[in-house]
Amino acid sequence: MSESNFFKTCLRGNRIPECINSYFINEEHSSKHVFLPHIHKNYLELFFVYQGEGQYMVDGQYYNIRAGDIVIVNAGLLHSKNCTFAKNLRSYSVGIRNLAITGLPDNCLCKSGELPVVSCGLISEQIGEMFKLIYLLHSDKNHLRDICSCIALSLIMLVYEILDSRSHNESSPPRSTASATADRIRNYLDEHYRESLTLSAIARELNVNEYYLSHIFKNEFGIPPMQYVMRRRIGEAQSLLMDTTIPIGDIADMLGFSSISHLNTMFSKYVGLPPGKYRQSLRNMED
Repeated sequence: MSESNFFKTCLRGNRIPECINSYFINEEHSSKHVFLPHIHKNYLELFFVYQGEGQYMVDGQYYNIRAGDIVIVNAGLLHSKNCTFAKNLRSYSVGIRNLAITGLPDNCLCKSGELPVVSCGLISEQIGEMFKLIYLLHSDKNHLRDICSCIALSLIMLVYEILDSRSHNESSPPRSTASATADRIRNYLDEHYRESLTLSAIARELNVNEYYLSHIFKNEFGIPPMQYVMRRRIGEAQSLLMDTTIPIGDIADMLGFSSISHLNTMFSKYVGLPPGKYRQSLRNMED
């Protein structure tokens, strides 16, 4: 598909996608710092495995990833990298907003339920260099933002073509009643994790037995509901520390922590260092 045809047939409203961030995570950072589940409401993320292998979670499902894979994270989807299974993992990520593809919600590149992991195959090396170039140019985003956006658009076109040519003949097995209930619980927690929650209050709200709620949730997702709530808060804190300059005290208030000290304690417990040092470590990598 030519670029002109892509603009005519695939992009809605003459909107041009914009590259808004780019990160490189080396193996040392991957091994030291946990990346907890979080959501980007207003932009798409493309995650590229430059080296090594690991595991990535998108919308509650875990996928094995290896060098040459791109993970598509549509806006609004819960996602995280599982560092427990990372082996020599080096990765790039690019955030893209203002993407409007025909037939899809804003800032989405693949359909709901579609496999979000794309293998780049024979062109893996070349695509890796595109991610690397965006990362290098984005360090001077005030002058080179448009160039980064043009390269990001080329990435989108390539991935779109791969998705378009990939067959999806396998049907998903039906979900059990317990799994559907676990999904309902998770959806509720994703909507209310910033609030003061207790297990009994969640059970009352969802009209589910408290013990049953805890049991099926842990059986489906591997952790108890209240631990999931804390991991969601910490994951969103990581995202805000990475993508914004919001003061840490304000982040604590936004995410439902009782104090900045509470955020510092829990962030250090889950990530391995306090939020201030975490933000600084990201800045050091950019330098």
